[in-house]
Amino acid sequence: MAGDKSNSASNCMCSDTATGKDSLGFTPYVEAIAEFLTNEGTSAPITLSIEGQWGCGKSSFMEQLKKKIEKGNISDINIEKFFKYLFSKSEDKISDELSPIISFLNDKFSKHGENESFDPCSFKNKLRATLKYIFSKIKRREYFTVWFNCWRYEKEDELWAAFALNFMEQLSEQLSWKWRQWAKIKLVWLRLKFKWKSNSSILFHILLRVIYIVGIALFWGAILYYSPRLMEWLFSYSTDDGVRKITNILLILTASVGLIRHLFSFGKDFFKLLGNPFDFSKFVKNSNYVEHISFIEHFHSDFNKIIESYAGNSRVYVFVDDLDRCETPKAAELMQALNLMISDKSNVYFSIGIDRKVISAGLAARNKSILRYLNVDGLKYGYDFIEKFIQLPFKVPSPTDGDFKKFMNPENKPGSPSKVSRLLHVLGGLLSHLKTSSSSSQSDKESVQPESADSVEPGDEIPEDVTKEKSEKVEKITNDQDCDKKSGEWDHILEMIAPVLDRNPRRMKQFFNLFRFQRKIGDRTGLFSYDRDTKLENMWNCRKLAKFVAISMKWPSLVSALGSNRMLLNQLQAYALKPENEDKKLEEWIKDERLVELLRYGCVKRGNLSQNATEYSLYGLDLSKLLQISPMVAYIPSSLPDAIREMEFVLIPAGEFIMGSPDGEVGRYDNEGPVHKVIIKNSFNLGKYPVTQKQWLAIMGNNPSNFKGDKRPVENVSLNDVQKFIRKINEMEEPEKYRLPSEAEWEYACRASTTTRFYFGDDELKLGDYAWYSGNSNNETHPVGQKKPNYLGLYDMHGNVWEWVQDRWHDSYKASTSDGSVWGDGDSPNHVRRGGGWFDYNRSCRSAIRFGDASSFRYYGLGFRLLRKL
Repeated sequence: MAGDKSNSASNCMCSDTATGKDSLGFTPYVEAIAEFLTNEGTSAPITLSIEGQWGCGKSSFMEQLKKKIEKGNISDINIEKFFKYLFSKSEDKISDELSPIISFLNDKFSKHGENESFDPCSFKNKLRATLKYIFSKIKRREYFTVWFNCWRYEKEDELWAAFALNFMEQLSEQLSWKWRQWAKIKLVWLRLKFKWKSNSSILFHILLRVIYIVGIALFWGAILYYSPRLMEWLFSYSTDDGVRKITNILLILTASVGLIRHLFSFGKDFFKLLGNPFDFSKFVKNSNYVEHISFIEHFHSDFNKIIESYAGNSRVYVFVDDLDRCETPKAAELMQALNLMISDKSNVYFSIGIDRKVISAGLAARNKSILRYLNVDGLKYGYDFIEKFIQLPFKVPSPTDGDFKKFMNPENKPGSPSKVSRLLHVLGGLLSHLKTSSSSSQSDKESVQPESADSVEPGDEIPEDVTKEKSEKVEKITNDQDCDKKSGEWDHILEMIAPVLDRNPRRMKQFFNLFRFQRKIGDRTGLFSYDRDTKLENMWNCRKLAKFVAISMKWPSLVSALGSNRMLLNQLQAYALKPENEDKKLEEWIKDERLVELLRYGCVKRGNLSQNATEYSLYGLDLSKLLQISPMVAYIPSSLPDAIREMEFVLIPAGEFIMGSPDGEVGRYDNEGPVHKVIIKNSFNLGKYPVTQKQWLAIMGNNPSNFKGDKRPVENVSLNDVQKFIRKINEMEEPEKYRLPSEAEWEYACRASTTTRFYFGDDELKLGDYAWYSGNSNNETHPVGQKKPNYLGLYDMHGNVWEWVQDRWHDSYKASTSDGSVWGDGDSPNHVRRGGGWFDYNRSCRSAIRFGDASSFRYYGLGFRLLRKL
């Protein structure tokens, strides 16, 4: 109805902008993360990702996190509020603005056993607070925050320059005038120290400049002082006072201009030195590549100096928002620039709002030229980059139904109650207070205090089961006793996790931070809080959380799979305890022995179920609290078995070489000539090793080899068998991606720019260091890669097994191709094999050795090596 002024939700508009007020239930997560980031034990560098799709509340979450961190600055407390606190009593309510100093007192002094109930309003604590407050006003801010909204600068040619300019401006704005000038002086000194290496050298250069200026000033001052007398002496014979005065003025002006010119020149250099040390504005709209590279090198070399000068030992929290809303190449460029800025020396903590999939695609697009050399999926490349860059991944949690209704219904917002609702709220509170007063004894009055009107927002509804909830809270227990470092449990956890992370120090440090991060959030969200009747096997503890964190780091795609199949972890845990119950659906995960061993750890002892298995098993746990804050990594399936995906290749660059052996080479056969020049026009990837039996079995399902061993080269395969193997791989991957090398490509890669008998020289006595042949093989093949490689990094090109190539056999190189392509014409039924085998003498292991056999020929000294196209 026209003119209706009701406050119904249908007539209200919901704001679509980021807000610092929480209406989506972010508070416990924001408080946990802020507490973790500002904790003394959390040392830089730290990179936190705030992840989620567009519109999920990333910006609001980051803004609330920024405000929460800023509240930790004791120096920002209003002096009027602080004096009010000094004259307050224990029963008085303390302003939220004073929470930083109350938290400081609580953290530092409540654990010293002075009092069981900590009283921030005691005389001793007020004295401590006063000293801390005064000291905070004297020194720099405890925390600096920098906010960069990428989307607002998207139209700039260089996003990285806009970030640098914004970073410097915001740091400077948060300093007082006194500290700002001191920071500039300190930065200048550090720059001079970087240029002249030592403090003594700086003082020497400054002294030289002072002497120079004083000398110039004395010189021109003497001219100014003595010029009138000089004029009198020169023009003493003249009686024309006008000429004398004009000449005198000209000399004085000349001397003055000279002095001013030198002072101006010096002043220009001086103010340039003391001015803004970094002028980034010229880069913002300039995409010149040369200046871009110059800036990147310049800025990264000075980044630590900027932090040291402006922030000192204070922490700097940088928030980068809307990165995924920029054009993907620019977003990827800024990600890579931020990655370079991270240093163990700087006290900077990055929080970056991203959509992981969008940024991964941007990184893939920016680096698409190298992906074909790496032979990885573009999206997977992006995910891997982010995984190395982001230390603490966090997904914005979805709001509960209650939070969502509160967000969508404007009339229930705490900040805008009607006058009637306010009146009803006050009257209800008074009535409740009167009832309590009339029905309680005096002793009850002293022990039960009515709820303060300030503690309930006007318009908020009071749940009917408050009493029930309070009683439930009393009955709950906390199951995190195993988190105590003093008990030695942390060493036990590290022992459990180290093998999973390959004992990599950097990964172990990341695990330590991520574990503390998840535990802090778990404390706030009730991850370890349970009813007393909850079974131990259904409770999270620190050991179980450590296993989950390790899984999220090592197998992030498994965590993503848990999002759609919560029973998967139960199935994997059951398999780990009883491996005979194998399920084909678990093949993707159980093939990794490290995952199985991690799940078994603590649950199995000497082949039997451990008595403490319930303290380690991940079976029967509620994963919802952890999964809702764990970023989902898109699983990129590959139809190739692991044995093939893990196959290593070496890039063979294009070039030219002399093919064949010269007439005078020792051990030469006639079919190795005439020598001729071959030009390899296109680079290619060649297998680092001959194809192994494990790789053959993964594709063909059988192993025809005579000498068994997963890592031994497959042998006893005909050329026809090999072509079937290659066809199957290409069907799984892409057509014609894999093939056999041509004979020219094989010899080009084997020689690796050498012209000698072997790729290591002419001395056949050294062959045993590079090849398995009749002199050292003990009449059998050996695992690949045990001898020395050639200069390109290829192994077993001499000996072990002969290798099929694509060419048809010819008795000589007459009329052969000169471009390295397959020589496939001719009438011979045979095809070429190269390299020699375990049963051959040194003569038959030379770089030029070649023989031919029928395409159906099999022998237990004959295998092959794959070529992969770029």
